[in-house]
Amino acid sequence: MSDAAPSKPRRPWLTALKLALAAAILFLVGRNVPWRDQLNYRSGDVERSYAGDIEGDWKSERIAFVFTAPQPRSELPGAWLAPDAQNTISSVEVSRSAETAWQPGLPRVFLEVDPAGLWVALALAAAGILATSLRWWRLLGAAGCPTGFFEAFRLTNIGFFFNIVVPGLTGGDVVKAVMVARRHPERKAAAAISVLVDRLIGVFVLAALGAITIVAQGDRFASLRTPILVGLGFAVLGVLGYTNAGLRRLIGFERLLARLPMAGMFRQIDEAITIYSRRPGEFALALLFSLFNQACVIAAISTLGASFGERALGVLQYVVVASLGNIAAAVPLTPGGVGVTEVVYGQLFEMQGGALLLGIATSLAWRVCMITIGLLGGLFLLLPGSRLPDEPAPPPTSNPRSPQES
Repeated sequence: MSDAAPSKPRRPWLTALKLALAAAILFLVGRNVPWRDQLNYRSGDVERSYAGDIEGDWKSERIAFVFTAPQPRSELPGAWLAPDAQNTISSVEVSRSAETAWQPGLPRVFLEVDPAGLWVALALAAAGILATSLRWWRLLGAAGCPTGFFEAFRLTNIGFFFNIVVPGLTGGDVVKAVMVARRHPERKAAAAISVLVDRLIGVFVLAALGAITIVAQGDRFASLRTPILVGLGFAVLGVLGYTNAGLRRLIGFERLLARLPMAGMFRQIDEAITIYSRRPGEFALALLFSLFNQACVIAAISTLGASFGERALGVLQYVVVASLGNIAAAVPLTPGGVGVTEVVYGQLFEMQGGALLLGIATSLAWRVCMITIGLLGGLFLLLPGSRLPDEPAPPPTSNPRSPQES
């Protein structure tokens, strides 16, 4: 394989379309997000909502609510009124109940967030990146591309930086693949494919956790359960079928591969992928690192939700939010999933008994955490040796042991 991949034609119209879609989604989200505090009443078919200001801590079970404009007594639920209430009411004192609820406006949510939760979430995100670095380090060694752990950690952080600089979640993967391939000129395909395998393992674990949790919650996600399980089942069968030596011999996979244009390149890619099927221990370890990473992500997102005052969601609910929300972020409908992720988080919070507004706020805070991690990752570009050489280094005269063999 040559150092430089063939350049793809630019598609400015596609970028413009994604930006327009992101702007439209953000506009719709902005229209449906309450910017002022709201007091809500629901009883049977009767639903009423009032704008105003919550006095005191909105997270408490009883509040005083000051209406934006005085309300006629006849327009308010009787449960809110004192016996000596006037004909026009400027404020009421209410308790949380099955009929009465309230929610703060978006500015108030961010102004009153618990800052300790943000720092904890950032630390958990950093721990998750450490786990992903360990996963990729082991995968590189299993692919015959021995790399020091710090180098794998550095390239992982640089990849996160380019995820911020280049719109989308794969820009950093491309940069990682190019950089690690140039550092292993004798195993370019294996080094580059390790990035893809690393990403796919992470997505697989994320989807599996979401599917298991959705099934565990019964009928709450009945509409999503079947397509998710079917998709996950096809993915598992596809991987098992592709890596099964007996099935490959039965269909003559090697002969079919040899007939393809650029068969030599595809053979290198195939070898780079199937090498992991011969190292089941390393593959299992990669799954464990992925589970630890996702545990950090779920804990971080639940911490952010709690810091905004969300109390309705438990651990299982946050697993669903983290799994489906982050999978939605990977769909390239908009740059970086902007707007789409916020909508998905908000809807998932609401579907599971939480507040849509707090789901959107949690998504925005998690995005800020990822941007912070990405920008910090850019500091690794300043370290000595970060600049790629103009020409690939000559292959080593000896074959150093991989991390698995040491």
